[in-house]
Amino acid sequence: MAGRTVHFEPLPHARYGLNFSNVPTYVEPFTAYRAWNWTEEGITSLNGVLWTPKVAFEAKCHYTDDLRSMQAASMTPEAKAFWDKQAHHVPEPSCTCGMYAGINMKHVIDIGYIQRGIHGEVSLWGRLYRHTLGWRAQFAYPKFFVVPANVIPFRMDEAKQRLDMLTEFGVNIYLQPEKEAQVGQEKIPLWISDYGYSQQGLSWLVEKRKSWYAEHPKTHTLAVGDRAAVFGADGGGIGIVKEISNVDMHHAMFNPNVIYRKPVKDVKWNDRNWRWETQRTRFYAQARAGRRPMPFVIILLVLVYKLGYRAGDVLDRRKHADQ
Repeated sequence: MAGRTVHFEPLPHARYGLNFSNVPTYVEPFTAYRAWNWTEEGITSLNGVLWTPKVAFEAKCHYTDDLRSMQAASMTPEAKAFWDKQAHHVPEPSCTCGMYAGINMKHVIDIGYIQRGIHGEVSLWGRLYRHTLGWRAQFAYPKFFVVPANVIPFRMDEAKQRLDMLTEFGVNIYLQPEKEAQVGQEKIPLWISDYGYSQQGLSWLVEKRKSWYAEHPKTHTLAVGDRAAVFGADGGGIGIVKEISNVDMHHAMFNPNVIYRKPVKDVKWNDRNWRWETQRTRFYAQARAGRRPMPFVIILLVLVYKLGYRAGDVLDRRKHADQ
């Protein structure tokens, strides 16, 4: 982390309607766009961090615990001082921490994140940094939600239970009738702040379910393009089926360039939730870039090794200078 040079390329401002040359610390929020996972526990960032209703989301550095461990393990005042200096504000140019958001809806569609669950505008403030793929912010809170109709549980009582969790945020909720999100498409009011549930949105859901029972047989066949709810210890998410080969399903989740593999027999249709469901797998198929993703444990060991090496190198140079 120390001494690392970070180069930022300018955002494609003209393409997305922005013209910011510098981003300071903001007291007043401005609007960006992002996607969330939506589970029975609530909404989470795509990395599984839970958002709390009526509480501003404050980003934390994911290296904080590692730095504290290194500080606690320091055997000399010099080593402790070195690790103390690694603490920083969030976000920080030399780190990847912060709350991520796209420039606007078109941008989130272009980078492939809008299909991961629900989506909507988000207010950002505090420390902000701009990147080629959007923003990193210190604080954030949803401005409104757009819920694709095919991610809502099929049974109306369960659908209302899930939607009630979203209403706790106190922001408008809109229904996306089409399967794929598009800029400028119709959004049906489903729940409006200071008003409550919209009759228009509830009626659409009821009629949709009636017509579905009339038009579809009782059997279901998994197909490319279907969505599957993937449950895991970190909250899971929505997977998009990319390929079905022999007895395996290949699907993308958080990173569209990483493909997960799951036996088709382990993917079950849930009539109550009106969707495919499965448990998260522990192994990957080939990444699209042709490189197998590195397990988290190995990444952590490499990080600790590099940080420890840099600390030792700094201390050696200091001792040599003192001599």
